[in-house]
Amino acid sequence: MQDNILLGFLMHRPMTGYEVKKAMGGSTEFFFNTSLGSIYPAFGRLEKQTLVKKERRLEQGRAKNVYRITPKGKKHFLAWLEKTPKLANIREESLLKMFFYEHADAPTRGRHVREYIDAVEGRLAELISLRDGLRGSKAGRYRISTLDFGIEFYRFQRRWYEKFLESLGNEAI
Repeated sequence: MQDNILLGFLMHRPMTGYEVKKAMGGSTEFFFNTSLGSIYPAFGRLEKQTLVKKERRLEQGRAKNVYRITPKGKKHFLAWLEKTPKLANIREESLLKMFFYEHADAPTRGRHVREYIDAVEGRLAELISLRDGLRGSKAGRYRISTLDFGIEFYRFQRRWYEKFLESLGNEAI
């Protein structure tokens, strides 16, 4: 998956690993994120497969590796886009902790849920702000649609956790 996200960003223009990581901020990081430490090895693999080509550039006295997608890389990326996505398993630490809450005391459970709701509220506000900032831009309906998904997802989480907190009643104090 990581290789395809890198290729996807390179479909727009040649970029350095740092530029890809920066482009992920405020966009794909909300549903797929990776570290700079894994981006560069991935680019190495993609280069060995001749899906990208690395060019060394000197900018302001510094050498930079700029990666460009090759025709083979474009073909590979577009073939990946053609495949139906697989249903992903939920990987949510809050649910994992909740699964074991019988071993936590009531104040801890209540605090966790309240703090999680606050975090969801923050993420929701962030996504709404990003979406509103993209309206009328070149971002396109598909990018805005991923933000809409995220907004609905966090609205669902907020409602669900608020109901769960309510079900805890006095236990959550």
